[in-house]
Amino acid sequence: MKKRKFVLVEPKSTHLHVYSRYTIPRLGVILLGTMLRDRGWDVRVYIEDVSPVDMTEVLSADIVGISTLTSTAPQSYKLAELVRNHGIPVIMGGTHVTFCPDEALDFSDYVVRGEGEETLFELLDAMDGKGSFDKILGLSFWKSGKKVHTPDRPLKEDLDSNPIPDYSLVEGWNSNAIISIATSRGCPFTCTFCSVPGMYGHGFRMHSIERVIEEIRVNKPQYIFFADDLFTANRKRTKDLLRRMIEEGLTPQWGAQVRIETAFDPELLSLMKESNCFNVFVGFESINPKTLDLFNKRQTYEKIVSSIKKFKEAGIRIHGMFVVGSDADDKETIYETSRFATEYGLETIQLMILTPLPGSPDYDQFYATGNRELLSRDWSLYDGHHAVYRPKNMTAYELNVAAIDAMEEFYSWKTILRSALRKDLISVIIQTSSKNLLRDWKKQNGEYIQSLRDQVFDKAKEVAVHRDVKLSYRIGVPKFILDAEIGKSLTDFLTELGISVVPFGAPANLSSSGLSSRLDWLRGKVDCIVIPVMDKAGQGQEEIYEKIQRLWKSLSRQKEDLPATVKLFLDRQDGSLYSSMAQIAAIFTKDLDKVNKAYRSIMPAFSGGEVLAPVAVESKPVVLRV
Repeated sequence: MKKRKFVLVEPKSTHLHVYSRYTIPRLGVILLGTMLRDRGWDVRVYIEDVSPVDMTEVLSADIVGISTLTSTAPQSYKLAELVRNHGIPVIMGGTHVTFCPDEALDFSDYVVRGEGEETLFELLDAMDGKGSFDKILGLSFWKSGKKVHTPDRPLKEDLDSNPIPDYSLVEGWNSNAIISIATSRGCPFTCTFCSVPGMYGHGFRMHSIERVIEEIRVNKPQYIFFADDLFTANRKRTKDLLRRMIEEGLTPQWGAQVRIETAFDPELLSLMKESNCFNVFVGFESINPKTLDLFNKRQTYEKIVSSIKKFKEAGIRIHGMFVVGSDADDKETIYETSRFATEYGLETIQLMILTPLPGSPDYDQFYATGNRELLSRDWSLYDGHHAVYRPKNMTAYELNVAAIDAMEEFYSWKTILRSALRKDLISVIIQTSSKNLLRDWKKQNGEYIQSLRDQVFDKAKEVAVHRDVKLSYRIGVPKFILDAEIGKSLTDFLTELGISVVPFGAPANLSSSGLSSRLDWLRGKVDCIVIPVMDKAGQGQEEIYEKIQRLWKSLSRQKEDLPATVKLFLDRQDGSLYSSMAQIAAIFTKDLDKVNKAYRSIMPAFSGGEVLAPVAVESKPVVLRV
């Protein structure tokens, strides 16, 4: 009897990213492929970062499984749609579709949510008529034209019951490549930007040491990446594993993700070095204490510095992992991070832009609820190298440029020369490769960076269309806004930039001709007007909310007669306020550093977060009255 064919595909990102030059394989499709083969299936496994996908093989399959990350979701959906159009059932799995199953079902027949080992095989039985789809935990599927989601499946406890993943199943696999070995699953920490606990839980589930040793022995790797979410979460168990590796003579070079606490255990550091630890991927995340608190990292700047020194003393290389763009960060924070990494001698770094990934606490709290605005829902941009939200203290354009430029600053010829003088050939190779990667990234993503810049300067273009005369450096602001704290701050901000404020009002009972006359007067006096926006009236804000609604109603009657307008968002939790102010300032200057400096000068006024409070009498803004 001919074996049925199951093809597993892990598409790659369409954008260059920090690991584009060095493939660290994820284990999902390799493990499932091994289990399918052991159960009699003819299996093909394609990891597109390793080799191209053979579509002839894919379209000759009986079933196709596709594994997705958020950044690979668009490519995954395109492939799924193509396969379904050929009448082949498609099963999707992975982190992204676990948290977005409704979206994934628009392109597939089934979605395996969470850990898929048991769900997949129960699904295959049901597809053969040997069970009910409704009783399979962790499954999303179509039933009578409707999407059905069964309850989540409990996390797998007995990890040793899984077979050792067989890398030979991967098409185009090079036996000298990096081998990933997972010794555990889960992470006990709750970093706000991370979706790992949502997928694998906060509990720490472990393979037996015997099983890990056997996996090393079978694979005979030259370099192991221990693919645990946190390799040293249980330090006693990690020490026991490293001792066994040393005793068995199984000590290829290896690396793993760790926290800074690892560096403060001398015995652990000694065992890591003796077992041939080549490098550690350390989640420093930030050198900004406020950002560390926002991320719930439970570590301090001082401890970060101390941990680096201890790793260095132990002779262990450091890949520093940082996340930039929090509500406490500004541009200078990003460049300071790069300089910090250089000063303390980190061999390599990544500066990832804070990205609201589905399944992370940040996404669930702010973006899924609509409390913050996403600039794009093109999931291919959710790779940590593209700004897809509005940061609070800079524009998205400035954030994206700073993150890339700061990495370029780190991977400079000066850094590479310093490594060469130390005769550190490996660092020279990796740093040079990273420098070239950043150059290529900028070429590939120039259009996106330009689109972010256009968002800052689009009002400048609008003003140019409305005015064919020299700028007056005056802006119209509703009088009632000038009576609130935001009005004083806006005036101070504009004054820093040499721009004057002209107060205006537009009563709801003004006749059309009267309003038109007033707008004619205003248009001759200002370059643009600021229109406040409130999404809803908070407690104690009902009066100003009503004034804003009346203003909008009045102005909507004379849209054609309005000067250029800039919306000023007053009650959003994201960076809309800064973006509005930057758009206003960009009408008059292209120097965004100057704009950022002016904004920082008024930031103390927002420390309490209440921008609509009345201004104290003694601090009322001085405005130009025409």
